[in-house]
Amino acid sequence: MFSEDHEGGQTARNSVAKIMRDDLTDGELATLARSDQLKVRAAVGERVQTPLTSLLILAADESPAVRAGVARNPRVDIPVELRETLAQDKSAEVLLALIGCPAVPEKLLSRLARSWNREVASAAKERQRSLKTSGAVASAVGQVGFASS
Repeated sequence: MFSEDHEGGQTARNSVAKIMRDDLTDGELATLARSDQLKVRAAVGERVQTPLTSLLILAADESPAVRAGVARNPRVDIPVELRETLAQDKSAEVLLALIGCPAVPEKLLSRLARSWNREVASAAKERQRSLKTSGAVASAVGQVGFASS
């Protein structure tokens, strides 16, 4: 019995390792998006190369871990409507993943900063402060660079 569990664990690890390959085709990613293993679906959701149709399906997955994978996806051409849907998720795991995504729009961060969930609101506010600070630093560096030219 232990060996069966161990083999199952190995199979899951091997499946996730396969997802990490950079040369997967859209068809392979679409197939992996329908995997029975939630770790596999979550990993596919995070990949920039995953086809948009697969991301749409994964964003509606029953598992918060899978939806969080999609929320973390840094792909810039994900429709804002998909991110808005994720921002309405009941799972803090999904909302925190969305807050940490570099491609999340400021408008959604503002909405999440007003969340009823203190952890989510705090994380969103911190991310907004971080973005403002990095923007101010970039602006100052640009001005110094411009002034010294």
